[in-house]
Amino acid sequence: MAMVRTYPRKSEPNKAIEGLSRRQLEVLVLLAKGLTNEELAGVLGISPATVRTHVTAILARLDVTNRTEAATMYVTWSARPPESSGQQRRPAIVVLPIVVSEEDPRARAVAGAIGRDISDLFARWCWFPVIAHDWAVGVCPDGLGRSAVGQQLGAAFLVVGSLRMASSCWRLSVRIDSAADGHCIWTAHHDLPDHALFAVQDAVCEALVAAAYPVLIACTQAGLRRAPDPHEREAWELAHDGMQLIAAGEGAANAAAQSLFRVALERQPDLLLAHFGLGLASHDEVQNQWGSREDACARLRICAERCVSLAPHGAEGHYLLGRYFQTRGEHTLATRSLESAIRHNPSFTAAHVLLAQVLLLSGRSEEALTRMRHAQQISPDSCGGLASFHSSRREYEEALVVIERAFVAPSDSISLLQ
Repeated sequence: MAMVRTYPRKSEPNKAIEGLSRRQLEVLVLLAKGLTNEELAGVLGISPATVRTHVTAILARLDVTNRTEAATMYVTWSARPPESSGQQRRPAIVVLPIVVSEEDPRARAVAGAIGRDISDLFARWCWFPVIAHDWAVGVCPDGLGRSAVGQQLGAAFLVVGSLRMASSCWRLSVRIDSAADGHCIWTAHHDLPDHALFAVQDAVCEALVAAAYPVLIACTQAGLRRAPDPHEREAWELAHDGMQLIAAGEGAANAAAQSLFRVALERQPDLLLAHFGLGLASHDEVQNQWGSREDACARLRICAERCVSLAPHGAEGHYLLGRYFQTRGEHTLATRSLESAIRHNPSFTAAHVLLAQVLLLSGRSEEALTRMRHAQQISPDSCGGLASFHSSRREYEEALVVIERAFVAPSDSISLLQ
């Protein structure tokens, strides 16, 4: 009897790719970016032999004969029209090509790299679909308005940037526009020294994405459809609702948030935001004694490890581990976890603040103060923590200066939602 083929045919690329495991899809994404097996192994923290096993399985699953065909299929799939996606109602993001005002090949190369890096970081850190950057470069004609571009690409948020020379520095300006009404919802700028244009690129891109993401969260939450029954909403909507409830800082709201996270995970077990939110809610439960400390600590540890497993290159899991070890008074382990979180996301303000608190409890007052100063530079909202640190050291004049500067110092990142 002839063997029946179980893999989808090439005419069904969507079903084939959507049938890949999470790890296989992660390998395919990096493969499509041109990484070798050795580079893939380094990025994913696995052996080259394991990478080869994944690649072989992916080629068989997609019914293609080589990596180039697999990459082409992925690019086509990732840029498919929005109506073909099961996650359609999520507000998609697209990073449009960075505009360069100078006829400088080096600047054009950097602008192209910055656009790709920002797109990749959004895809790594965000829970929204991110439209393939190469697709945006190829299908966006000049002269289209924001709404038309968003409609053509199926994007709710447009990331627009420019790179221009200013004295001995390059000025990178980035903003996010709402495709629905064309309004700018966030903008930021960074100065890149001409002699180190490539060297600072990664750090700048990380800072931009980390600063922009909370604004996208706030904008999305403001427009969510509020169905009375949680089961009528998408998993990602439930997770964002839960995050909003956590911010209330109340026992009843915390319990409601945990319920939403659990419903979201029933519907989408690998939803990183839901695991992260459940971990945060569990930590708040421990801190405020809203329930069983033992159960909440165990839940926090499980959520942390799950986040690390789902997003090994993300900061969320390491941050939750830092929270877990902090609650247990294991300051050395907490410090290591939080330092790891900061390495993965240098602009994670909450991780800097928590690390400062752990260092202070460990008797490392000067290091703690340095961390709090850095957190305040990243986010002026953390000036209260820095002022408290100065007050705890009886440095009252310094505390007053910090508070005064928070009222008068301009921020590089400006949210127009405030």
